[in-house]
Amino acid sequence: MARSYYDDHFDPGADREELRERHQKKREISRPKVYVRYDEGAELYSMCKNTFIKLAAEAGAVYKINRLSLVNTKIFEEYLETFRI
Repeated sequence: MARSYYDDHFDPGADREELRERHQKKREISRPKVYVRYDEGAELYSMCKNTFIKLAAEAGAVYKINRLSLVNTKIFEEYLETFRI
């Protein structure tokens, strides 16, 4: 496993762009995140951060752990579906 990680991130024969593409493909294959931070969630749902924070709070999808806020994307998406026309 460590060798695979090393080959993917530190291969001296590959250029940076090739390594970035390889890493991106692996991220696409992996399962989607369930919990995201505000910045990541706003980008994921293509909305401004303040709107995302407001909607996540209304949905009851925010988890506060000390100073860290995480949003459950499954709950958020269920709430978002209520706005469908």
